[in-house]
Amino acid sequence: MTSPASTDRVWRLLELISVANGPDSPESKSAVDLFQTGELDMNELLGRAARQALLPAVADLLVQGNLLDRVPKHIRAHMVGTLDWNKYRTHAYVREAARIAEAFDQKVPVVFNKGAILQASLYGGRGTRYFGDIDLMIHPQDKEATAELLAGLGYLAAKRFDVKTGELHDLPRSEKLMYSLYPDHLPHVHRLTGEPHLPFFMVDIAFNISWFGSRWQLPMDEVLSNAQWVPVSQADTLPALSGAYGFVFLVLHTFREAWFERTIRRGAVRLTQFADILRYWRKYEAQHGSEIRALTERHRLGPVMAWVLHHVDQIYHAGVTEEFGGLGAFRDEDWFRSAGAVDGGHLAWHGDMRQRLCDDQELALTPTAEPRFASDARVSTGA
Repeated sequence: MTSPASTDRVWRLLELISVANGPDSPESKSAVDLFQTGELDMNELLGRAARQALLPAVADLLVQGNLLDRVPKHIRAHMVGTLDWNKYRTHAYVREAARIAEAFDQKVPVVFNKGAILQASLYGGRGTRYFGDIDLMIHPQDKEATAELLAGLGYLAAKRFDVKTGELHDLPRSEKLMYSLYPDHLPHVHRLTGEPHLPFFMVDIAFNISWFGSRWQLPMDEVLSNAQWVPVSQADTLPALSGAYGFVFLVLHTFREAWFERTIRRGAVRLTQFADILRYWRKYEAQHGSEIRALTERHRLGPVMAWVLHHVDQIYHAGVTEEFGGLGAFRDEDWFRSAGAVDGGHLAWHGDMRQRLCDDQELALTPTAEPRFASDARVSTGA
């Protein structure tokens, strides 16, 4: 049975790796020291790293830190194979994103976000950040044109990939209904590749920087007009959210994954999402901090910004909330421990975000009165 001390060491190692900026960074050096000096349950490390989408990053640390000989042979082979596969997969997905960008150019305004962008801008393009799809953001008026362009590239809408058969099947009616109830995304589209090692590409199309029914909205005209082209590989560039808008999107997306009961039950939120925010802040605060603060004030994003940054600080013992400034009015422990119930009510959870991410058990949620600021998160029924 795994001891609490081992679990704590494994989790601390993952925290360090999640924000390590290359092999010479202080976090990488601390992670190497921890790996060398502390007893680690390798099976637990493997499982937790996989659950947090950190297995390629752990493998990279072992390679760069000359630590592979400390890992049992069967686990070593699995980790290195996962890193190699993720590098290949990242390259393939970036090339596919560039193909899509070329098709959209001069036809439909679009920005790419999340994995395809962050793997280069925050992770050095080293193939250590896992991502499972290509994320696009468009104006809602361009939904039909976007669907047509993607269909012309071989993508099929409202499908899911069957791992057993290698085929695409129609989404269940219940999932299609969700897209109707919460119209801020198109149903995912897929394209079969015919390659057994990478059988399909998946694209997620959003037309809202937050989510349907929230007061925390930024007009898509404003968002798209602030796009910029960024390098994502030696050969490719993609249109992406500009610095300030990119940070705001990451905060809103993480809140959505971590606050609504529907996404909580899917286990959607991961350590890497909080790591992305801390990495982004550390890299771009000097350049874009003033604009991020102005966006937050102009669009009244203080409550959601405070909620997410509070948990970033708690996990990493960082000071982003203090550096950000001006969020004191939104500091409320009931708000920080709240969640939005599927039935439109409100829920509370206990402990802290570090415990919540580390715990293998389903998060316990109990009914509670509506906390401050929750009405801004969901002004219509549902989430």
